[in-house]
Amino acid sequence: MKRNMLILAIAILASILPAQDKKKEVRDVKAIGCVRPGVEGGCLLLKTLDGKTTYNIFARPRPEAGIVISIEGTDFRGVTSCMEGIPLMVTKWEATGEKCKE
Repeated sequence: MKRNMLILAIAILASILPAQDKKKEVRDVKAIGCVRPGVEGGCLLLKTLDGKTTYNIFARPRPEAGIVISIEGTDFRGVTSCMEGIPLMVTKWEATGEKCKE
């Protein structure tokens, strides 16, 4: 019984205390895709042209939906309410001149 309590106490402490060596590595991302509005208001998505990846993009200035853009960015750090795609902070984007198909 005492052993079970000790294991429970360690598990609780491990979940409360900050991780020391678990710093998340920031990835650099480059992609080309179609800009679409997200389901949640104000959310903007980029679906890659190969259809394999969807990013929840944060970009300034904000690209318009319905166009194809190329982007460079890094992992978004923070909370997002968009609930779709991989959050990505766009550091640079450029329109390709193409419109999205579909």
